[in-house]
Amino acid sequence: MQRQDAAELFQKRLSRRPYCSNDLTTEGIYRLPLSSALLHKLIQPNSSGLISNLVFDIDRLGGALDWSDRNAPPPSIAMMNPTNGHAHLIYLLATPVPVSDVARVKPAKYLAAIQEGLRRRLDADMCYAGLIVKNPMHDHWITRQWAYAPYQLDDLADYIDLPSPAEMKCRSRQFDYAGLGRNCTVFEIVRKQAYSAVRDYWRPGGGPSFAASVLNLVLVANHTDIGNPMQLSECRTIARSISKWTWERFTLTEFRAIQSARGRRKGSVKREQLLPMAKSMVAEGKSLRDVGRTLGVHHLTIKSWLNK
Repeated sequence: MQRQDAAELFQKRLSRRPYCSNDLTTEGIYRLPLSSALLHKLIQPNSSGLISNLVFDIDRLGGALDWSDRNAPPPSIAMMNPTNGHAHLIYLLATPVPVSDVARVKPAKYLAAIQEGLRRRLDADMCYAGLIVKNPMHDHWITRQWAYAPYQLDDLADYIDLPSPAEMKCRSRQFDYAGLGRNCTVFEIVRKQAYSAVRDYWRPGGGPSFAASVLNLVLVANHTDIGNPMQLSECRTIARSISKWTWERFTLTEFRAIQSARGRRKGSVKREQLLPMAKSMVAEGKSLRDVGRTLGVHHLTIKSWLNK
């Protein structure tokens, strides 16, 4: 695989209107059609809900090369600033990972842990959110490809020590953290809250109101449960995914089925605990009604237990 192939894959995965800029200080960032954005020095590498690349900011001289000294995996592409030697490193993923998909929470958590492990190994900037990266197609940067195929997540994990879930949760609450762990933390908190909240909106036309309530939950979690709040666009992506999945899947029928299953499990545990006592009392000659009153269980339930 030649260097241009990596740049082509990076370009192929860009969104139709990515953020871009030539100078963050004087211009800020703005969205443009892809053909125009590609002419800028800086460009958005991932969409808010899908991670195709892991990107890292190395703010030191020689940052485009010292990954080897740190026993880190070779970056797919390294872009170095010719003025100060600082660099951005891109690791292309073989399979992009959705980070706002209720059905795929585990891959997102795994990716977040890999990102944090690589940051530590590379000694990369912990405050870098990866919203925009040095454009590998722009000739302002000194660009070189090192890896010759996109990475599977397991391949990247082999190079690093993965932080534990507890470490990731703690890290997401620190003010200087800007990694994917923030997304996962907010996602997990609000996903569970949504299961309870949706019951207040089970009525015709309740979907939009429920979606608005989920967005409010995300915004609250974004400012109270993580140290470095995410952008509004990221919050909207998370809220949209949670509200859509919950509204479509967690229906009144589904809720009743869950409650019924919980009731059966609870009844089974209670039966295992009380059945020996019930058998002993019946063997002593006590009536089923007396046994039921003593154990706090209906006498017909006691009869059913004994028959089983």
